[in-house]
Amino acid sequence: MYLRAPHCCFLLVFFAPLLAHGVDHVSIMRDGQPIHISGKVLVEAQDGGLLVIDSARKLWAITPDEITHHEKDETEFEVFDDEAMAKHLQTELTGRFRIHKTAHYVICYNTSKAYAEWCGALFERLYRAFGTYWKNRGFQLDEPKWPLVALVFGDRQSYTRYAQPELGDAAGSIPGYFSLRSNRVTMYDLTGADRVLTGISSAAQVNRILSRPEAEHTVATIIHEATHQLAFNRGLQTRYADIPLWVSEGLAIYFETPDLRSSKGWRNIGGVNRVRLNEFRRYHQNRPQNSLVTLISDDQRFHSTRTAPDAYAEAWALSYFLIRKHPKEYLQYTKLMAKKKRLLYDSPEERRQQFQEVFGADLERLDREFLRYIRSIR
Repeated sequence: MYLRAPHCCFLLVFFAPLLAHGVDHVSIMRDGQPIHISGKVLVEAQDGGLLVIDSARKLWAITPDEITHHEKDETEFEVFDDEAMAKHLQTELTGRFRIHKTAHYVICYNTSKAYAEWCGALFERLYRAFGTYWKNRGFQLDEPKWPLVALVFGDRQSYTRYAQPELGDAAGSIPGYFSLRSNRVTMYDLTGADRVLTGISSAAQVNRILSRPEAEHTVATIIHEATHQLAFNRGLQTRYADIPLWVSEGLAIYFETPDLRSSKGWRNIGGVNRVRLNEFRRYHQNRPQNSLVTLISDDQRFHSTRTAPDAYAEAWALSYFLIRKHPKEYLQYTKLMAKKKRLLYDSPEERRQQFQEVFGADLERLDREFLRYIRSIR
């Protein structure tokens, strides 16, 4: 799960090169409040709507009626480096937030230093494993020229208060999320009561607590969200592009469970996700005949609390099947998704056609093969 893009209608758009000279200064009025944004226009709609990226890599989808002033100067647009990002985060967040830096991440935290270091080590292991996985399959990922950002709150209550404006009621039920808008992973200290009762003084201590079976789901959720962040920052997917949710969620679930007993973290990428497998098998008992078609055609099943659990389970199962049994086609489809432009949305028919062009026109045959394969998993 990640915080998704607003479904803006940009019927005709123009794309501005990110490295072109000039900084756009856009003043808007939103919810009765004046906001000033300095950044770079990525997309300009025929009706005057804008998609702007700022130096912290936050995306601003702006409607024409919100714009009160727009001008451009001749200075060069620059994304924050790790030092500038650290200062920006500490200015933005109130309270005693500190910074922990790794090779690829800036982690802003107000919990123990040991927990921040544990998060940094976990994210770096994922970063390496993710890159190696795709390199071995013929997809050379980008190396980001900017730091990846993670916010780590010391307790669930402060995390929930921060996340409420973005997540609404869901803020209290999930331990972390990736925001397409802010480009950040946000989470809280998962050691919870153990941290309060015993005190955490080392990353090894954190690892012992979170290696318990009961902690597996919450740790997997954080890795799931960090996988989204990597996919959207290393050239696999583009923020605010029309990436089908079965693709993005299926991939994140495929990577989500680490082996915390291993120093490398991921000894078995793509192992069977037993939770999702059992969920899909329960769903399969009353699965509609058009389930594959509805999954690949649009994202509606992911947006309903009634159908979302089954959609996530089927997204994992389909991704697992295609990666294992149709790897060349899956890679081709992944490269097709990587080329998608921001704020250009496909119809359900166009999505289905794209899928069929890669995996074959006979969806009924593919669905039968898919179900046979999933039934064979032990």
